[in-house]
Amino acid sequence: MIADLQTLPPLFAAVSDPSSKPNTIKLACRVSDDAKKLTFTAVTTANVTFSHTFDEPELTKIKKSQSWSAFFGGLQKAFGAKNDITLALEGSSLNCTVKTGESAVFSLPKTGEPSGTMTMLEQLYAFYERRTQKGAADTQLQDATKKEADAKRQLAELEEEKKDMEKAQTQHAQDERDYMDKLEVLQRELNELNAQKRQEQGDTAEVMLEEPLEPDMSLGVCRTPLGADKDKRDYDAELLTFIKSKFCPLDEGADEEKPDYMKVIRPWTQNDFSSQMKKLGEGEKRTVMEYMDKIDQWDFNVFTMQDMTQKGSLFYVTYALFLRYDFLRKFNLDEEIFINFLSQIEAGYHPNPYHNSMHAADVAHIVHFILSPGGLIKTAQLSDEDVFAAIIAGMIHDYDHPGINNNFHIKVQSYLAILYNDRSILENHHCAEVFELMKTPRFNLLGGLSDEQRRDIRETIIEMVLSTDMGLHAKIVGSWKRRISQNTDLHLRKDDQRLALSMAIKMADISNCGRPENIYLKWTNKLFEEFFLQGDIERNLGNPVSPFMDRFVPSMAKSQVAFMNYIVI
Repeated sequence: MIADLQTLPPLFAAVSDPSSKPNTIKLACRVSDDAKKLTFTAVTTANVTFSHTFDEPELTKIKKSQSWSAFFGGLQKAFGAKNDITLALEGSSLNCTVKTGESAVFSLPKTGEPSGTMTMLEQLYAFYERRTQKGAADTQLQDATKKEADAKRQLAELEEEKKDMEKAQTQHAQDERDYMDKLEVLQRELNELNAQKRQEQGDTAEVMLEEPLEPDMSLGVCRTPLGADKDKRDYDAELLTFIKSKFCPLDEGADEEKPDYMKVIRPWTQNDFSSQMKKLGEGEKRTVMEYMDKIDQWDFNVFTMQDMTQKGSLFYVTYALFLRYDFLRKFNLDEEIFINFLSQIEAGYHPNPYHNSMHAADVAHIVHFILSPGGLIKTAQLSDEDVFAAIIAGMIHDYDHPGINNNFHIKVQSYLAILYNDRSILENHHCAEVFELMKTPRFNLLGGLSDEQRRDIRETIIEMVLSTDMGLHAKIVGSWKRRISQNTDLHLRKDDQRLALSMAIKMADISNCGRPENIYLKWTNKLFEEFFLQGDIERNLGNPVSPFMDRFVPSMAKSQVAFMNYIVI
């Protein structure tokens, strides 16, 4: 159709006005600006305009059984004859019947344009200019040539960038092989030296060891970041009361009984909360409560929360989100265990420049933003257990992160790389450490739930956290694109709901470049500070420095552009 359409010249005709004879209506028929549709325009003597642009499906119905070449040829012939065109007003539309071999009816709605004459004159002038002005065609050709050159230049730049990325990837693989060969040689030399040392010292002495005690596995074999004798951080009880009263105020006339979800903090009633807020002076607590009003907003600033809560943004943000969804009451969580759990998770994050507890608070908040203000809960019809798991996944997704990435672990064949067979090393570690922590009763956040709830929440958390491995990015995004290309009924299968939740945490994890500029720049500087620290370690070990991690070869801008082009977009 398009090939035949593009041979059609602009057509003009004056046809009798059925509503006001002997006046005439001016008709124009031309190919649309994108050269893929046909535009009909009619202007009455009263400057009323009727116009419509017909696409291929509409034209297929109008032409009936005619071929495209016969249809457009008949259209051109009818405009030349003029008597082969008749008009009829029907309500606010003008029906234009053209004899193209068969009667083709074009229905043109009134456009509401103030000056139909101007529309027709513009079309006539454009046609006239193309036919009579000597340089018009040359100008159009120059414009098209310039656009083609720009497109070729952009393509060449992208191809060059692609080659650079492929070259870096190939070099990375070669460096890794060289390092493994070097490590193997050093390990062999070390074994020989140890054997020689044992031979010189003699191996005749036998050391009798006591029979080892079997550990109590029911209590978990894990580290407790705050120490064995401290279960929770030093928190501000008054601030927690303000937060809890904001999201879950006490009912008026409630009895003095303290259920598990009020074991630590008993909130005020709504009236008492309003009264206490009026009394609250300027300072850190006032700032925190003002930010609690913004917890459903995209520009929520976790840096301010960190400064106002003695570096406790993860603790207070997660506490607020659980109250925002009323999880303590819905699941009858033991509040003391909940606070213990929050404290240990926050303390379990290392003071890395980027992968720290503040980043965890930020990701947990953005996951919440996607779920609730963003509408994923409604779209995917998520259960309370799904949302519970999603907030926890955001909170713990980088727990115990050492500040060096998976590729580093694979290069040096660390204990974790061996343990997890080079597959999603850190992501597996984050999950395993948290669930090991929960084997200790005083940190067991899921202890009061049913077996089915615990299993459902655990599986969702694991799937979400493992999806943050950037090595799986293309695979997960590909699965998501294939799924939503079918339909958007994500609530029908559990696997689809979890895929949507995985995309939510992935979006949250790399959301910095979509945040307000002041927040984006802070996170970017922190990320490169951590990159450079890993590069320093690699250099000190005598290894090649990973791309973008060499502090002596600044590449922040280039890496951010590449990240946005190949990952975010």
